[in-house]
Amino acid sequence: MNAIDRLQELTRPTGEEDLLAVRYPAPRVSVPVKPAAAAVVALLVVVGAWALLRGGGSEGDVDWEQVASPTEVSGVVVVAVVGEVANPGLMTLNEGSRIADALQIAQPLPHADLLAHNQAQLLVDGQQIHVQAVGAAPPAGGGGAAAPDAGTVSLNNASASELTALPGVGEATAAAIVAHREANGPFTAVEQLMDVRGIGPAKFEAMRDMVGL
Repeated sequence: MNAIDRLQELTRPTGEEDLLAVRYPAPRVSVPVKPAAAAVVALLVVVGAWALLRGGGSEGDVDWEQVASPTEVSGVVVVAVVGEVANPGLMTLNEGSRIADALQIAQPLPHADLLAHNQAQLLVDGQQIHVQAVGAAPPAGGGGAAAPDAGTVSLNNASASELTALPGVGEATAAAIVAHREANGPFTAVEQLMDVRGIGPAKFEAMRDMVGL
């Protein structure tokens, strides 16, 4: 018997193959048919929506007015600048602006006395800034208020050193008075001195007749 015949003999079916007992392992995960189908449908919906948004939309179709929140507009103050300026009149500025901002718009003339004004002072609505020439007499009340009586100290115009001339006012209290008017605007009544830290009713009564606006 040659080799080919021998191989055919060895590989010839015997009829016992069908009797072999083959045990297949049980599946580890069992997915019910209905939940699986629902998951597939949901996945297809998500993929379809993503493709539609990516391919069909454009930047120009977005309503940015609804997406972006509106910018908040801060308050404003209206002040008057008169005197030696190129652009006198009423002007509207953002709340928190200072005298320097108003003067920048008004454009003081070359001979204007800018040292007469505290340019760091906060503006208040309705305030008037009277810019005068160098060497001119100060305006009444420093911009619209009544002029202080002779011999009194102006709460709105006096420097910190001048305020120390008042009874009971040292350097710390004088600095507090200046800081108060810079933060809150000019004094409109002498009684507002009691709003300043370090000045109580007794100290105010001692200086009441010596101060003006």
